[in-house]
Amino acid sequence: MIKQSILKTLHYFDITQFPLTKEEIFSYLWQGPQISSEELEKELQALVVEKKIGEQYGYYFLPGGEQSVEWRRERLLSSEAKMKIALHAAKKIRSVPFLRAVFVCNTVGSEQSTDNSDVDFLIITHPKRIWIVRMWTNLILRFWRLRTYGPKIKNRICLSFYLDAYHLSLSNYRIADDDIHFAYWLHQMIPVYDPTNIYSKFLQANSWSRKYLPNIDHAPVFTERFIITDSKLGKIWKKIWEKMWYGGYGDIIEKQSRLTQWLKMNSEIKNRINKGDKGVVISDGIIKFHEKDTRASYRQEWLKRVSDL
Repeated sequence: MIKQSILKTLHYFDITQFPLTKEEIFSYLWQGPQISSEELEKELQALVVEKKIGEQYGYYFLPGGEQSVEWRRERLLSSEAKMKIALHAAKKIRSVPFLRAVFVCNTVGSEQSTDNSDVDFLIITHPKRIWIVRMWTNLILRFWRLRTYGPKIKNRICLSFYLDAYHLSLSNYRIADDDIHFAYWLHQMIPVYDPTNIYSKFLQANSWSRKYLPNIDHAPVFTERFIITDSKLGKIWKKIWEKMWYGGYGDIIEKQSRLTQWLKMNSEIKNRINKGDKGVVISDGIIKFHEKDTRASYRQEWLKRVSDL
C-alpha cells in the first residue's frame, strides 16, 4: 500500500520530470496510509534497492530520471528570479480597492517554471467587487508593462484567475472527484500578499483535497522573504475608495465594469463559457480564464501510468 502510494505520487510528478525530496514525497503522498517519516524513508530505500525508483542528491525519481534532478535545480533558479517579478507586480496592485490577496500559482508557485514562463496570479477580492478589481489590476499592470499581452508572455503576469471571498471553494470545478492536478495545484501556491490570512481559509474551503493528500499539512511553510504588506499611504488610499464604492454606487460601478469587460472578450472565450467549459468560467464570484487547461491530459496520462500498480 505504501509503495503504491509512493509510486503513484512519483508518476504524477514525473509527467513534468520533477523529482521530489523525501520530505516532499511525505507531504504529497497520494492517498497514503498513516505512516511516520521514518517508515516512509525505509520504503523509499527498499524501492531504490529494487530499482523501481532512483535517488540522487536527495531527490527521488522513476528509473531513467537522473537528468530531471539537474532540470529541477535549473527551474528553482528560474522560479526564484520570477518571484522577484511577482513581488514587484504585487506591490503595484496591492492598493487596488477591494483586492484582498494575491497568490502566485502554477509553474512559479510549484517551482517548475522555465526561462520562458510567465507568472500566474490567483487574486482574491471582496465579495461582489470582483470586476472592479479585475479592471484595475489589468490597467495597472499593463501601464507598467508587467501584464501578458499577445505573444509577450515571458516574465510577465498572467491574471487569469479571480475569486471573491465568498466563493473560495473550487470543488464544483473539478474534472473528476480525484482531480489530481487540481489537488496539488491548491497546495502549491505562494501567498505573497495576504494580510488577513485568506490562504488558510482557501485551503479549508477546499478540504476535499485532504482525502487524497492526508499529509499535506506537513508541506513546507513559505518564508517571509516572499511576503509583502500594505504601505501606509496605500492602505489609506484603499480605505477611501472602498468607502466610496461600498454601497449602491459601488454596485453600479461593478455592473459597468463587468459589462465593459464582457464586451471586450473574444467570441471563443464566450463560446467556451456557454458550453460549460471548466477551464473557462464566469460565474458569481469567479472569473477563470485557463484556455489551456491541462488537468484532463495530466489525469489521463497519470491514470495510464499507474493502471498496473
